[in-house]
Amino acid sequence: MRLSLRWKILLITVITPLTLGVSTFVTVHRSVKQHVNSSSIHESLEHSRLVFESMLAARAKALAGGAQVIARDPRFFSLLTLDRTQRDSRFAATVRGMAHDFNQITQTELFEVLDRRGRILASVGGVSSEREAREALVHTALEGTAVTGVLVQHDAQYQVTATPVRADGQIVGALLLGSEIGERLARVLRAQMLSEVTFVSGQEITGTTLSLAKDRDALSQRLDGFGLTQQTDFGRLGVFRVHGAHFTYLTIVRRIPGSDSPHPQLYVMQRAYDPETRFLQQMQQDMILLAAIALIAALITGLMLSEKITRPIGQLVHGAQEMQRGNYTHPVQVKSSDEIGYLAERFMEMRQREQVYVSSLEEAAKLKSEFISIASHELRTPISVIKGYRDLLDEGKLGPIEPRQKQALETIRGCLSQLTRIAEHATQIAQVRSERLELAIEEQPIGPLLDVAVGTAQAAAPNRKVNLNVLVEPPSLDPVAVDGPRLTQAVTQLVSNGIRFTPDGGKVEVRAFVSEETLHIEVTDDGPGIPEERLPRIFDDGHAVRGSTNHHSSDSLEFNSGGLGLGLGITRGIVEAHGGTISVDSQPGKGSRFEIRIPLRTVRNESTAA
Repeated sequence: MRLSLRWKILLITVITPLTLGVSTFVTVHRSVKQHVNSSSIHESLEHSRLVFESMLAARAKALAGGAQVIARDPRFFSLLTLDRTQRDSRFAATVRGMAHDFNQITQTELFEVLDRRGRILASVGGVSSEREAREALVHTALEGTAVTGVLVQHDAQYQVTATPVRADGQIVGALLLGSEIGERLARVLRAQMLSEVTFVSGQEITGTTLSLAKDRDALSQRLDGFGLTQQTDFGRLGVFRVHGAHFTYLTIVRRIPGSDSPHPQLYVMQRAYDPETRFLQQMQQDMILLAAIALIAALITGLMLSEKITRPIGQLVHGAQEMQRGNYTHPVQVKSSDEIGYLAERFMEMRQREQVYVSSLEEAAKLKSEFISIASHELRTPISVIKGYRDLLDEGKLGPIEPRQKQALETIRGCLSQLTRIAEHATQIAQVRSERLELAIEEQPIGPLLDVAVGTAQAAAPNRKVNLNVLVEPPSLDPVAVDGPRLTQAVTQLVSNGIRFTPDGGKVEVRAFVSEETLHIEVTDDGPGIPEERLPRIFDDGHAVRGSTNHHSSDSLEFNSGGLGLGLGITRGIVEAHGGTISVDSQPGKGSRFEIRIPLRTVRNESTAA
């Protein structure tokens, strides 16, 4: 497929901004997306995680510090030094009252006082711990070590500190302080860090800022899919996505610091991905809009540029086409003063010179054709007179004929036949050159036509022993619209040429077939071939024999033409009159192949140009 100059210019002008636009869009999209995903949301989640863990650490220090202050207060530890026998209802009330007073300062959900055996003496917070839940922490404190950890009970989590109470160097009890890790803490974190916060104990959510049940269910299902255990490396989970009811959340999950429960105690930080990516979407829309504007601008520029260039070039092309048809006066309107204008001026000057030159050639060709036509016509009269006298002599009407005279008369008859053929060929050449070759187009089978041509050529060379083959593919080839006698004459010329220059025992093959709505006739011989330098002019009238005396080469063309080399010129004229073409393919020592191609749909009922 051949692209016009206009489309080439459009492609050149559009492809560069289009490539730059696409490259810019891809680069910016990737960079912004990486920034939004990695830098913006991911850094925000990581920051929220660090803030939360710092908050837990600070709260743990605050609980431990408060517990140390209370445990060292004489009013507090003095009560725990009393023996069990001294502990009555008044004692219990006193301890509870004292614990209540101290809890007014610490403001913790869990405030419990335990004796040296780990039994609760007073519990004044909003919740009370269970023995199994606090046992490990209290046991460590009664051994003399303050400990901070996570207490889990009834699917609730508390950050607690267990502090030993000493009196006179002995441990007389323990103080357990704790704050809940749950809904209230999650909301505080949500307000500070703008992240959704969820606390999980085992497989149960103990506190969350997710308001929709579908969001909570989606998170639970995703966590269940990980199969989390106490040994899970949560850092390797990285940031993953959870598809909620309305948003997609970027999520991180970590173990709550200080938790050592058999069931994972987790906190989850989430940021909605969709609102954060609105910037990315807006950037994409802006980039697409800019790309569209650039593309439209490039198209407009390309159209203007192509119109500026192709219009004058189109004028020159049309002028050249008309010049090819013989019209040298077609107007070429190019008013520009640039290189194209200069080219147009030179073209019109060249066209004028070409018109003068072609006119002179046409006049010379016309004179040549008229001379050949007149010469061939005038030649027939003396030929007829000579032939008449020769026949009278041969019949003995002008006196007796001796044997030697009889032989001379036979030589004269052969020369007269050759002169007659020369006159006929000269007339045909004149008709071809003067565009007066008339065709009688009729539908007829190609096989019999080729048989006649081969038979005629074989009869003209009775002493040659050359194998002749005719091949029609397929044998039932449909009739074709041609001038039968003219085409037979053309094929006869080619076959005679092959017979003349194919050595005895060789082969001349004629093959006909139809391909792509075109009739092909090939004539192949086993002759010595034609030199490459003579192939371009082989069909020119008389040119092929000039300077050639090699009678073993098919380009001497002396068959049926009296040595004037007119046969192939006549053949070409007949083929071109049918709207077809003829070509030759030959190499020295490998024979020659002539091919006639005639379009099946071309039928000419009047005189046509050769």
